[in-house]
Amino acid sequence: MKKIITIISAAFLCVSATSQVTGRTSQEKSSIVIPDILKGEIVLQQQTNARIWGKAAPGAKVNVNTSWNNCNYSVNAAADSLWSVKVATPEASFNKYQVTISSGKEVQVLEDVLIGDVWFCGGQSNMQMPMKGMFNCYVEGAGEDIASSGQYKGLRFVTVEQNKFNESHPEYFTKGSWHPSNPRYTPDISAVGFYFGANLNKALDIPIGLISCNWSGSFVEDWFSKELLEKYPEQKVFGADFTKAFTTMYYGMLEPTSKYTIKGMIWYQGESNVGSPDYTERLAAAVELWRNKFELEEMPFYIVELAPWKYNQGFEDKCPFLREQQFKASKLIPNSGLVSTNDLAYDFEATNIHPSQKRQVGERLASLALSKAYAYGNPCEGPEYDDMEIMDDGSIVIGFRNAENGFMIRGEITGFEIAGEDRVFYPAKAVSSFKIPRNTNARETMGGFGRGVFAIKVSSKQVPKPVAVRYAFRDFLFGNLRNTEGYPAVPFRTDNWEQ
Repeated sequence: MKKIITIISAAFLCVSATSQVTGRTSQEKSSIVIPDILKGEIVLQQQTNARIWGKAAPGAKVNVNTSWNNCNYSVNAAADSLWSVKVATPEASFNKYQVTISSGKEVQVLEDVLIGDVWFCGGQSNMQMPMKGMFNCYVEGAGEDIASSGQYKGLRFVTVEQNKFNESHPEYFTKGSWHPSNPRYTPDISAVGFYFGANLNKALDIPIGLISCNWSGSFVEDWFSKELLEKYPEQKVFGADFTKAFTTMYYGMLEPTSKYTIKGMIWYQGESNVGSPDYTERLAAAVELWRNKFELEEMPFYIVELAPWKYNQGFEDKCPFLREQQFKASKLIPNSGLVSTNDLAYDFEATNIHPSQKRQVGERLASLALSKAYAYGNPCEGPEYDDMEIMDDGSIVIGFRNAENGFMIRGEITGFEIAGEDRVFYPAKAVSSFKIPRNTNARETMGGFGRGVFAIKVSSKQVPKPVAVRYAFRDFLFGNLRNTEGYPAVPFRTDNWEQ
């Protein structure tokens, strides 16, 4: 029944799109211009109205035919030469289709079109970092994964060429066309994007398209519109003046790309915003802007937590507060989530802001998407701080969400610190424990044994009267606490002390 409804709806939309331009005629000849992002081996978003657009002579009639349903759409180019139609797409499949675009005697054909899910991969250098590496930084295991990348049939990607504008340019078409996943092209794709897409491709068995749109060192404000930027006061982060430096990537890259119909967005950015006191609010406002531009009210949006790195130049130990804001943003922004990366760096990467373990980042993003965007409900998130209880013996018991089956204990638990009223933190001993949850009969938990729920007990001989606990709450402090599903605990603090 669902398939029948989809086909009927698509046919109705096809008739509607054509009838809207009935009676419009033009004798002018047309020179059709198709944007790069519609060229190559493309993937169109399934079961939606996907936009096809371009340029032609002002007033020229443009016809678009989709081979999967032999549907025709017609529109006349506007005075600025721009034209756009939305085509009804079927369910995802590996069938190869054509989109034929014609005006007068001129015909252009988009060959080898697949229908699947398209994801936007945005942010700064850790998202930009390609499989082949950059800036003396490498992707762990990339050589083997590049060599075998042809196995992901239907995995395709496009990298948006970097460009800056200070204002909107509707006539601008981004540079960069689509390529398939194989040893020739995979070295140049975002590593995080590749591993994310490859895992979705395997799990869902459908074509996956990736749009890589990012810029090393960019601030979140670089991806704002002017109107959004005006809502925020001046501030300086890493010495950059917000009133002069921003909106350029939004107008030069994101806004032009937003014409492409997508499924959702993954976002790895924030290093440049370390020190910003209201990143949560800014990111939430940005996502609302982007959702409006992509015309997706409930667009899935998944955040990558900043990896461990030793910040400097007066920004020492400010990164954990940015991570905290990322986590808060994941709870504030509808239909979003966060993957923790506190465990995804090596000791020797303390001064390397581009850690090599990109495979795990992509895999965790894919698990998040499968659970939330695709409603599989699979485990996808690590333990999150819930509450604390100060005990008579000078210890603090910490309760967590996402740890119903306990923790993956592999020797000493690391990453915890504890402080007294002097606010000086000391390394803490942490052990697995149990606690009775609030407003819960203990006999109802742990299979009726009355032991409460899994928790972590933290203590230090140097802090006889503790008042606060922090976990992995420094620029470069690893923690190894994971739930039984293997997902790492999100860094946290129980205090609200100023930075």
